[in-house]
Amino acid sequence: MSKTDLIKLDDFYIKREDLNPTGSAKDRALFYQVENLHKLGFTKAVISSTGNAAISASYFCHQANTDLTIFLSPKINPNKLKLIKTKNNHIIIDPKPISSAFNFAKNNHAYFLRQSTDPSALAGYGQIGLEIIDQLPQVTSIFIPAGSGTTLLGISQKIPKTTKLFAVQPANNPTIAKHFDHDYLTETTSLTDSLSVKFLPLRQVVIAAIKKSGGGGLVISDNQIKKQLDYLASKNITTSPESAMALAGLVKARSTNIDVGTFPLVIFTGTKR
Repeated sequence: MSKTDLIKLDDFYIKREDLNPTGSAKDRALFYQVENLHKLGFTKAVISSTGNAAISASYFCHQANTDLTIFLSPKINPNKLKLIKTKNNHIIIDPKPISSAFNFAKNNHAYFLRQSTDPSALAGYGQIGLEIIDQLPQVTSIFIPAGSGTTLLGISQKIPKTTKLFAVQPANNPTIAKHFDHDYLTETTSLTDSLSVKFLPLRQVVIAAIKKSGGGGLVISDNQIKKQLDYLASKNITTSPESAMALAGLVKARSTNIDVGTFPLVIFTGTKR
């Protein structure tokens, strides 16, 4: 995996994980996971996904000549579904993709590419932390779009203890951020479509890592996301609503007088689909 760019924009920094081979930070984990499944003697893999992880898994499994079965929600983004279909995958649309993928793995001796339960995924995300230390050693805070929190947890294991970590989540599913941020109105939908995970086996571990760093969580509305998408467009930067949401987290933190330090960093986790 090649190092992704870290750029300065106005008075903050951006880590462009949306420029990975398949356009998302999921590549960091899936590269390691597919490598690991072969070390363990597996020839088949299975994944449940809201889209980006399946796109990444499809890419790396295809490179490694690994048979892949993908369980997807009926609500999947059609643009992401088109990308998943470009490879020779077994695609199953299922209202309960996580449990169905788990049962498939158990019954078919397939490696379950579930990032929140696979230590090799954390190792992959840890590479982001190592790159940050190299590219911006004075980083004071990091704002990360969070679903299960696995990306944040992997990064936390490699960065200085003085760096504050912030989990940023949409107002329709603030499973982690709500433990820190109570200044929001619940929404029923979201511009984001890759952060809808409900099963969070690492929730308490992630919350503990955030607290240990001195950081927090931030809940972001669709209007706040739209505002940052417009701002980024004015700077000729096109990215996903999830990435814009992370930037909105930094803006909200500053507006509420949270100390983010002189060198705040925003992780852009996915490209626009």
